[in-house]
Amino acid sequence: MTSRWIALPLLLVATLPLRAAPAEDNNPMWASGYVWECRPTSKTICERENKCSTGQPEPGTFLLDYSHSRVVFAPDAVKIRRHYAQTVAGSPLQTEVKVELADNRTLWLTPVDASRVFSNIWAGALIEPKGGVVLSIISSILCIPAQE
Repeated sequence: MTSRWIALPLLLVATLPLRAAPAEDNNPMWASGYVWECRPTSKTICERENKCSTGQPEPGTFLLDYSHSRVVFAPDAVKIRRHYAQTVAGSPLQTEVKVELADNRTLWLTPVDASRVFSNIWAGALIEPKGGVVLSIISSILCIPAQE
């Protein structure tokens, strides 16, 4: 009887499923490259007075650099805290990628063409929460694989 109880735990350990790989190992953006050049196309500023206004985005581009786990906003670089891909059942968006930065900014990106037959551009938003008179700044962005 004692040997049966010893064998049972060993059997359970042997049949436990392996943990799935993290979603970031399967980031769909990586099929087109690890470094992306992103360009803001518009900016919305929301204030404490319950109003939001649109403005011109900051000129220039920034780099989403998965290979070094950072986003480079010239001249500074911000570490990527985590990133993952998700697919929502019933959503018209094929896949979304969320990139959370160490300074609490967040990138939400979705492919313009999920099949990547006609385009490898990803579109989305850079969301920057604030804590003063300005509550948040949301920039619409377009990202393309960087030419190396």
